[in-house]
Amino acid sequence: MESRKLTGDAHLIVQQFLESQGYTDALAAFLREAAPVLEDIPKSLPTPKPLLETLSDIRMNQLHSQLGQLNMPSELEEQDFATPGNNTMPNEIGSIYKDIHSVNIILSRTASVSVAPAWQDLEANPEMTSKTVQALISAAADRTVKFTLLDQPHGDDQPGQVFKILQPHDGVALDIDFHPHHPELMLTSAMDKSAVLTNTITGQEHQKFKDHTKFVIRAKFAMDGAAIITGAHDKTVNIYKVKEDHNQSNGSLPTYVLDKTLNFKGAVEGMCVLPPSKNRSPTVVIGTRDDNYLHYVDLTTYNTVKYNMNVNKDDWVSFTPMEISASPHNEGRYLLVSTDSPAGRQILFRTDSALQLFDYYGVPTDGFSTPRHVWDGSGKYFYVTGNDNKIYCFSVGTQRVVGTLDGHTSVVRGLYMDHARNMLVSCSFDKTVRTWINASTVSASSCASPALHPSDSGDMALDH
Repeated sequence: MESRKLTGDAHLIVQQFLESQGYTDALAAFLREAAPVLEDIPKSLPTPKPLLETLSDIRMNQLHSQLGQLNMPSELEEQDFATPGNNTMPNEIGSIYKDIHSVNIILSRTASVSVAPAWQDLEANPEMTSKTVQALISAAADRTVKFTLLDQPHGDDQPGQVFKILQPHDGVALDIDFHPHHPELMLTSAMDKSAVLTNTITGQEHQKFKDHTKFVIRAKFAMDGAAIITGAHDKTVNIYKVKEDHNQSNGSLPTYVLDKTLNFKGAVEGMCVLPPSKNRSPTVVIGTRDDNYLHYVDLTTYNTVKYNMNVNKDDWVSFTPMEISASPHNEGRYLLVSTDSPAGRQILFRTDSALQLFDYYGVPTDGFSTPRHVWDGSGKYFYVTGNDNKIYCFSVGTQRVVGTLDGHTSVVRGLYMDHARNMLVSCSFDKTVRTWINASTVSASSCASPALHPSDSGDMALDH
């Protein structure tokens, strides 16, 4: 019976094709020769799909099958993904800072910062010119960048107190980075279209860059400090190099000159400086609006390689790569991209490749979201912000949400992972900065309450 139906469908498909293509002579011959079969087909049967549509479906299925095979992780990657995490990722509130800013907080991070010695330091050592303190640095809508003590007192200031306030810009700061070899050299970028280098010891501006014409959304040092990369909503990335006459041996702070401007199709949103690797030159990855490619830029030669983010390799733009970061545990062999897709899509790529290893879904997102993410130190988990004021924790290998960090009461605008402390830092439009630690490091007598709520997937047991 099924064979008879298939034969009938095949004849109807051929008849439709000949009619649609206007092959009148061939159609007449076909109707004459195939009359016994055509007359035996019940009129009540539904019309089969046209030949061209059927062939299109076959081609697409073949393509998806091929891509599925290409997207298979390597044996090394499979082993990495199959190795479970050890539940040491931050999962509990550490501290809540409510009094740093009285306005929306845009970003926050930690750093070992060089500052001027306090009078107590000079009494002990009159020759001291600077000291390093562990600080929480935050930027807010009031245009200030504030430094809050983390662990140890500094002069008369105690942990949790703001001890330094800077205003390097005429607009709100959007990004902060620190020189890898000069902890007193802070790089900021802002809504005032500028990027600024500030000496945190003196509090004075060291250098200002005014080469962009719109918000400078990203500003990063190269891993060796030899370059500064800035990305802006004017659709450009500027790369500054250390002046050739700079003498590093005398300990002076480097100055930079604009060396290259790169133009893109849309406003720059995501930018990631890849960690050092023996297999690649110093590289920055750029993601922009109105473009379905990730752009890998060699910081030495400026050669650019682009990889299509669409699995089927077309040029349809359906999302923007809002945040880009490299895995911390394997020389950056994976590249995580958070998108503004309404599906809340995060994509894990193999670095230096268009290969998509995994997709992650389940984070509330819309076209106006600015998702931010960070990896935990093991590379087994990552955190990403949702537009529901929560922070979602994903297992990289299982692709599942294993818990959420609850507490913020408004949009979570920034995330930072302090790998040395195994501490997550978040900031929000609720005017607070929060730190999150691992519950196993909190003593049983602590009054802190659990914050990472296990998901219903049962993927991971979380001890509280």
